[in-house]
Amino acid sequence: MSSSAQLPPPILFMNLQHHIYDSLINARAPDVILLVRATNWSSNYRLHRVVLTQAGFFSSLFTAGFAESSRIKAQPEVTIVFDDANITRAAFEFCISRLYGGGPPLHISSSLIPTTSHPLTTAFPFTSNIDSSIPQGHHPATPRFLLSLLATSVYLSIPLVAAQALSSILSTIGPHTVLSYLNFALGKVIPAPKPNEPDSAVGLEHIAEAIPSQDDASSAYSTVNEDPRKVSYYGAISDKIGESAASWLARWAPDILAYEERKAGIRATPAPTTRRRAKSDAAVPDFSNVPAIWDCGGLSVPWICALISSDALFVEGERGRYDFARAVVELRRRHGLVQEEEDAWKTLFEEGIHYCHMSMEDAIFISKDSSPTTKLPYVSIAVLQAAHWQSSILRQHITARPISPVAERPAPAPSPGSPVQREKELGITVTTAELRARLATSDPSLDTKGPYYLVPTDQSQRIGDNGSSVHPPTSENSNSVSMDELFTTSFSNAASGASSPAAVRPTGLARVSNGESNFFGIQARRYSAEECVAADPEGTARWTLQPPVRFGVEFWDAELLPDKARLYSQTIWCGGSLFNTYVQVTRKKEKASVQLGIYLHRQSSLDVPGASAHRGDGVRERVTSLVGTHNRGPSLPNFNSSSQRDLPTRSTTPVSVSSSLPHSISSSVSSTSSSSALGGCATLAPSTPTSPYRDSRPAVCVYFTISCASATGASQTRYASAPDVFSVSQSWGWKSSSTRTDEYIDLGFVDGGESGIRSREVSLRACVVLGLV
Repeated sequence: MSSSAQLPPPILFMNLQHHIYDSLINARAPDVILLVRATNWSSNYRLHRVVLTQAGFFSSLFTAGFAESSRIKAQPEVTIVFDDANITRAAFEFCISRLYGGGPPLHISSSLIPTTSHPLTTAFPFTSNIDSSIPQGHHPATPRFLLSLLATSVYLSIPLVAAQALSSILSTIGPHTVLSYLNFALGKVIPAPKPNEPDSAVGLEHIAEAIPSQDDASSAYSTVNEDPRKVSYYGAISDKIGESAASWLARWAPDILAYEERKAGIRATPAPTTRRRAKSDAAVPDFSNVPAIWDCGGLSVPWICALISSDALFVEGERGRYDFARAVVELRRRHGLVQEEEDAWKTLFEEGIHYCHMSMEDAIFISKDSSPTTKLPYVSIAVLQAAHWQSSILRQHITARPISPVAERPAPAPSPGSPVQREKELGITVTTAELRARLATSDPSLDTKGPYYLVPTDQSQRIGDNGSSVHPPTSENSNSVSMDELFTTSFSNAASGASSPAAVRPTGLARVSNGESNFFGIQARRYSAEECVAADPEGTARWTLQPPVRFGVEFWDAELLPDKARLYSQTIWCGGSLFNTYVQVTRKKEKASVQLGIYLHRQSSLDVPGASAHRGDGVRERVTSLVGTHNRGPSLPNFNSSSQRDLPTRSTTPVSVSSSLPHSISSSVSSTSSSSALGGCATLAPSTPTSPYRDSRPAVCVYFTISCASATGASQTRYASAPDVFSVSQSWGWKSSSTRTDEYIDLGFVDGGESGIRSREVSLRACVVLGLV
């Protein structure tokens, strides 16, 4: 038989699909009647078993072979009880219509979708109205409907619909939706519908039948959820939404607070993200539609404390963190003092801010700073004195160590954990095994309370999006998404990370399970000695009593950077050394690809660069240096070269960062050029931070973490490094050809080989954590 005779013409497939969907619309030849009883609605539906069994829920119900399945076959009516209040009639009918190959298209208002030109959406800050121009026959995909659709499709086990709903939710996180999505992730029931939201799916209003006055319970089979939940929690899917909401809040924290302060009449200056739209901002000064996020009615107090304490909070440094906390607390205190909140604020100021990394000038200011509401200081003098003592101990460790002679040419970087590297360490860390032994002997010199901070190992993690399984397939007929993929959790990728969902995952402290208990991955952990031992049964982790340095960096107009040029952040002082970060773009014309790298750099005090800045900040461009390519390995002092960890393109497979890769040295002599070397990127004038003392060692050992937020803030990529050796002018970091690069860099090329330039209203923001060992 010829191949053409094996299959009917394509037109027959189209007619068949139309015929099946028409059977739903007109209730033709149904063989099952679903009596659906939900929390807030009830309806009857005349449907077809062969179509319904495409959904995992109905497949188990009709074909599992249990005694209940046999009883169902003998009767046409089946009662289904939904005890999940998030399952609505409109979402249920939409799911059913998709099983029949039809249903209304979804319409997501453009005012809900953040873009690189409007990262906080076009509806913010001056309006809360969602675009009402819904195309004929489309169903309005409001945030409430998307959450209900996700809950319903998960319950019914329809992965393609669940993937579409989840992808739509993650792509519409913004000021007016973030708290609704976060509450859903926390298990709270979706709110009541707004007056203009349809009760049923558009175009399917008539498929539901009126409920008889009395149902024949004797001929009905009820499928009740065997484990009724007090809250509606959907496992890893809820956690993914929570991660995205938490990432968004951490990235946009200072911007949103500025708007809320303007709404409250506290702040008169423009909010950070209005700098390019100053004219429209002045023309429309009404901020009444700004939603409450930090103010009362927004985030809960525990969430506020967790975010302000988080390493992922985008603030310039610890002084900026203090100022931010102070502003949030006073914003909340406007509505009155609540003792429970005041207790939480006290703990926040005592434990959530690392005062040991502040200048003495800042410490003196804070010691005299009192609340205008309570007339009391935010921080006790005892906390500031303890921080000063802690910084003094670190200074003693650094300045009292003998200095090894400087070699004519430095050797390649030692392997992490090797005896050579340990010689360069301060000796201020302790392993879990050592803590366990000292606890067992009740060592009186052991600080049992700490807090101890974990020294990371080489890891990378995507928070808020675990890869392509989140996104719906391009083809409507594709079955590439499964429920197992949707429920894949976010995890850390250790140096030997797995390459597939079925492979072995990292264990212990190398694996991060993000959920409500750790505020979806943004919580900054503080451990006691006993908690260190409990968290690391293998006993191999390293801990330190010295809090890490935390600072936020921001890079504007990265798409303008010429190939391999460096755009620096501000320079900070840490333990006698200067550090900054820089981004670098590598374009490969033959592959039409772009790699965006971000690196931590130990800066020479002789040539501090100017930091990247917004063009509206009154900055001047500076003379810079072009640098050559670089491989993983140390850069040479006084040469503009750097080290790297190469990461594969982001995908659903874990990212491997191996600390055992071969070391190599590469260098290129810098050449001074005009300001065009930065492609027009604006920079501030060079500014050297105050240095209380200098670490004269030619090489120091530093661990660090860099959390890079996506352009719209709904996800972040977190890179962590085990302690590495930094000589002066040496860098360690990562570059990636991740698809997220196109949020900042134009991936296409125009004639002449130059990168195309797009209009951008967003910057690349990252939060850096580093500590000496």
